[in-house]
Amino acid sequence: MKTNKKYLVTAIIILAFLVFAIILSNAIFYAPSDEIPLPLASVSVTGKIPETSSSSIKTAEKISEGYPAVLSIPAIKVRAKVEQVGITSKGNMATPRIFRNVGWYKYGAIPGDLGSAVIAGHVDNGLGLGAVFSRLSELKQGDDIYITTDENKTLHFIIAGSEVYDFNAKAPEIFRGKDGKILRLITCTGTWLKEYRTRDKRLVVSAVLVE
Repeated sequence: MKTNKKYLVTAIIILAFLVFAIILSNAIFYAPSDEIPLPLASVSVTGKIPETSSSSIKTAEKISEGYPAVLSIPAIKVRAKVEQVGITSKGNMATPRIFRNVGWYKYGAIPGDLGSAVIAGHVDNGLGLGAVFSRLSELKQGDDIYITTDENKTLHFIIAGSEVYDFNAKAPEIFRGKDGKILRLITCTGTWLKEYRTRDKRLVVSAVLVE
């Protein structure tokens, strides 16, 4: 009887440890899908939010270079996998599930194509651990950005500038720019707003394709 009780206690301890490890892993490596909403990004490529769901909008048509697969920014030591993201139930651009990845807005322009291709990334994991775009604010005009596509093509962009928006600003020009082959990188910055569970500013870095 004592042996069975000992095994039971051991099994409970092991189970509790596994549950704790899973919770900790999710907290460290994964970011809630709506943890960092991007109200300024709440516009599709057509300028309208679908009334029912994002499934009513088609993913941008694949160009010869392919869809973005890896984002590299040497100046801040970023090399990140690119997730395809859409629109949340709140009408915002979705963010990458894993905080070390970035998310490309799949209903907008594809990097390398005419228009504004938008990629978002977390600044931290919600626990103070730096995420993929924790150093995005350090980038300067002229810095290089590279995107490797799923067709194994490399696209080279040069940073042209950056701008800061209020977290609830409406900025459709970020998505609907047609004056070149532009790449926009978005992350949170500023002061933490407890009531909204997000920061009060959005940093948008713009880059142009080198051809």
